[in-house]
Amino acid sequence: MSGRHPFCEISEVARSEVAGRGIPRFFRLLLVCFLCCACTRLSIGQSAAAPSMATPAPVPQIRGPNQRPAVMLGEAEGLIHLDVLVTDNSGRPVPGLGAKDFTLVDNGRIEKILSFRELGGVSPKPDSPVEIILLIDTFSIPANLAIYERGEVGKFLRQNRDRLTQPVSIFGISENGLWTVAHPSSDGNTMADDLAHNREIFLLNDSSRRNLRGQPLDSLQFGDLPYIAALKALGYIATAERRKPGRKLLVWIGPGCGIGSGAYPGKASGDQQTFDMIYWFSTLLREARISICNLSVGESDPRSLLYLDYLNGVKTVRQASAMYLYKKVLAVESGGQVLDESSDLVKQIEVCVRDANAFYTLSFNPAPAQHKDEYHDLKVKVSRPGLTARTNTGYYDQPYYSDELHPATQRVTVAQLEQVLSASRGESDDQAARQLSNVELTEQVSDAKLVSWTVELRGKKTRQVLTALVDASAFLDPPPAEMPSDAPPDENTQRHMISLAADYLQSTMPRLPNFYAKRTSVRYEETPQYDEATTRVNPEPMHVVDHSKATVLYRNGSEVVEAKASPRGKDDRYLITYGTFGPLLGAMKDAIAAPEGLTWIRWEQRAGGRLAVFRYSVPKENQKSAYAAAGCCLPDGDGTGGFEKRTSYHGEISIDPASGAIMRLTIEADLYGFVPLDRSDIMVEYSPVEIGGKNYICPVRSVSIWRARSVPTLWAWNEGFSTWGPYATMLNDFTFDDYHMFRADSRMLSDFSRTSEAAPPHSGSEPPAAARPGPQ
Repeated sequence: MSGRHPFCEISEVARSEVAGRGIPRFFRLLLVCFLCCACTRLSIGQSAAAPSMATPAPVPQIRGPNQRPAVMLGEAEGLIHLDVLVTDNSGRPVPGLGAKDFTLVDNGRIEKILSFRELGGVSPKPDSPVEIILLIDTFSIPANLAIYERGEVGKFLRQNRDRLTQPVSIFGISENGLWTVAHPSSDGNTMADDLAHNREIFLLNDSSRRNLRGQPLDSLQFGDLPYIAALKALGYIATAERRKPGRKLLVWIGPGCGIGSGAYPGKASGDQQTFDMIYWFSTLLREARISICNLSVGESDPRSLLYLDYLNGVKTVRQASAMYLYKKVLAVESGGQVLDESSDLVKQIEVCVRDANAFYTLSFNPAPAQHKDEYHDLKVKVSRPGLTARTNTGYYDQPYYSDELHPATQRVTVAQLEQVLSASRGESDDQAARQLSNVELTEQVSDAKLVSWTVELRGKKTRQVLTALVDASAFLDPPPAEMPSDAPPDENTQRHMISLAADYLQSTMPRLPNFYAKRTSVRYEETPQYDEATTRVNPEPMHVVDHSKATVLYRNGSEVVEAKASPRGKDDRYLITYGTFGPLLGAMKDAIAAPEGLTWIRWEQRAGGRLAVFRYSVPKENQKSAYAAAGCCLPDGDGTGGFEKRTSYHGEISIDPASGAIMRLTIEADLYGFVPLDRSDIMVEYSPVEIGGKNYICPVRSVSIWRARSVPTLWAWNEGFSTWGPYATMLNDFTFDDYHMFRADSRMLSDFSRTSEAAPPHSGSEPPAAARPGPQ
């Protein structure tokens, strides 16, 4: 397999790779949890009770010309998805079963089914119809068998000219290469005519020795063993089908045991490349949602049942053998079936196609793997007697499928971190940064302490890792020693504080003047450890990857951000911010109005004085405003599709007990069972700032954290498909300063042609040119 490993990136081009073989570009998911998207992708809408609050901007479409809209994810999604076919004793699909009728067994252990859906049968049909793929395999077989295969497929198509309820694709493999006749169609007669008149479009042949990536691609015409040619054809078809939604049923019509691709490939074992290929096809067929139905013609080898000895899955490299890539083995492992040779091939095709009429789909999260490429045996059991369930017989688990704390990570208090920093003063910058990257705080670090620590550190890398570490602690409790020991207020006093906060949100915030401010953004990222097949990525701790400055204009309750060009010479799409000064606080109105209300936690000492800290929780069902976690990308389809999920959220509010002003808030999304995201949190600190000679409470600092799965691409024979990778964390640190009143004068011009004449400057501060309003 190729060692290249591109990651998902949102831009006009969906994915890109840096120059240089084997060097991946770190994935860039849209940072929707960041404050920059608090009112768009992570949207907090306007509450009906607060018409004066700023209305959030419409949710933008995060896709390029060929990208799909965001997928709305369900309540619970597991990492591993399975399509399950249940049949009775006669082999007919059985509809009408419920989740309680199924038991999922993973390596002998019962796993919880997180999502379940019946598709077809008595339930609504799938959103995307099940696609039928007919693969006519005539590579290296006698001419009479090749003619027979094509003729029988043609009969099936004409016989079902008015009954092809699913779209049908036709592919073929011969000595001339891999071909197809048309796009998927439900018109059986037309497809039969194309087949009869040899209207073939070649996809891989002798002229395609180099594909679009400019790398050698072995021809299907000369040199390949038949089973290798067949695997290349399957890999090409399956990677293309991975980019399409829905389930696919591939009917492989080809030579039986002893000839062509039906000849056994041999039993040589212990080869890493063979193991990698077994892993690749196992993962590809499952994630492309392809099940194979194998039909044989011209069976000539008496050892036709030998393949049954290779259905137990490959657990080690030593066990790897090309026999595990035999087409009948792949058929069973994909949840399909192998039909014995018959004189009525048309009827056998109909038996295969019947499997598309009704099926079930479910998902689960695998148990933590002890090592990479850990094979797990799968079984789905049905409680009702006489029924059999078919699905993928196994999968390869990875340690990063579960997001557990790395064994080398130390959880430390603020005092213990101070000791670590003192001990690292004699170390090099690289050594100190590496040591800090293995630390996780259990308490919140104050800004003052961070400043004192940073002054003593000389190394740039160490300062960056420390800043990111401290930012991540913004959602934790301060050390007990730093919290006032005063007794909590009584219930009446608490209710009074909450009432003041509600009045502050309702009456004071909408009175903010028009102003502009400077926003400085610093983005941190980590590169996760990735080691799968021959693809390896070395980990890199949290480090600065970009920074930018922008002017934030707040005018009539709405915000406009004029971002300067990033150091790369283009606008930084990951640091665009909206909603900081108004709509974000709308979430606090929901929190105060929620039935659960606010719960007292503690007093907290800040630079401006003592604050009252309350905890809140807003269930999704009780929300008056939409709060959605969203972003890009899912590995499904072409890798450019976004995702979105409405979710409940919780956090803390720090209130000035005298005025009710909100001086600090956190918003943490509840993302249980949500595959793409593990964390989506926002913290904003407010402080009095002078604008136009008056003091207003405005944002001065914000931290946003997003932890999501990467989306790598696995390659074989220059064909690749997207899959889930390890989690990685991204963090944005925002500071706001240089606040100024925004005033605009207008004058009546008698001659509209005098465009060069400008209005005289207003006495006082004006925004920079980029923030000035256009003609009124």
